[in-house]
Amino acid sequence: MYKFDLAISYKWIYDVDFVEQIESIFSKHGISTFIIHKKNVFEITNLVKNKDISFKAYLDRGSDEDEDFEELAQLLKNSRTYIINHYDNIKNAVDKSIMHIRLKGTGILTPETIIVEPFDKRKKSGLTNNDIQKLGIPFIIKPAYYSGGGDGVITNAGLIEEVEKERLKNCDDSYLVQKKIYPKIIEGHRAWIRTLWAFGKAVHLVWNDNTHVYAENSQKILKHLDIKKLDSIMHNLAEITGLDYFSSEIAVDKENNYYLIDYINDQCDMRLKSKHFDGVPDEVVEYFILRMAELVNSI
Repeated sequence: MYKFDLAISYKWIYDVDFVEQIESIFSKHGISTFIIHKKNVFEITNLVKNKDISFKAYLDRGSDEDEDFEELAQLLKNSRTYIINHYDNIKNAVDKSIMHIRLKGTGILTPETIIVEPFDKRKKSGLTNNDIQKLGIPFIIKPAYYSGGGDGVITNAGLIEEVEKERLKNCDDSYLVQKKIYPKIIEGHRAWIRTLWAFGKAVHLVWNDNTHVYAENSQKILKHLDIKKLDSIMHNLAEITGLDYFSSEIAVDKENNYYLIDYINDQCDMRLKSKHFDGVPDEVVEYFILRMAELVNSI
């Protein structure tokens, strides 16, 4: 049997640089890797099924996008392989309607929210003009599950009819209708923090939610914020979800309220800043990989 420390599957073309960097850094630390992609996924699935190959850990960035990777995921889940971000933990963590309820009583502040049932369960949202007045106009509409990278999120809604229209796009999904949070300005930047939870450590970065570009001087801006508060939010999220890694978005308003805006992103965008204007700073990606190497070594 062939044995490898870490298997990595991916589908997204923009994951290539990330995967190559994992291979390079892991190799330098004496950790073996095996890459699974569209062209070899069926072959590797059969090898795993026949116990001809095994992996100590598995980083799956394929099965959420492509059903061709699903059988392999199930096989490895049922084996002794450590699944980085175990599927059972992901299921509830990425559903915003479930997470919103799980966050109650944790001390983590979230925008005032009304959860609307899926269209398939309830044809009308049940929202009233009084509800909208409480949230304020404009307000936010976002699908609970079918959302990623801002997809499907309406940031300047003003009418109940807009909610009804959005619900028809994903009839089996709940929707969150939320109060819009306006971040304060620090050093000319919006106080909007995108934090990466990397295997037990939080990395905070200032991020523009409108342009999706990370600030060049994050550390200078972060000095004006309560890092212990940011750390606490992320530690709580990690305990609630049980995830090894994820990213979240936190906005700080003029009254210094720290609002958790985007709860959990389990498939973090790890494009490099050196190759994409809106990518993650290269040193952060490298730190993330080194943290993952520590995890794999500890298994």
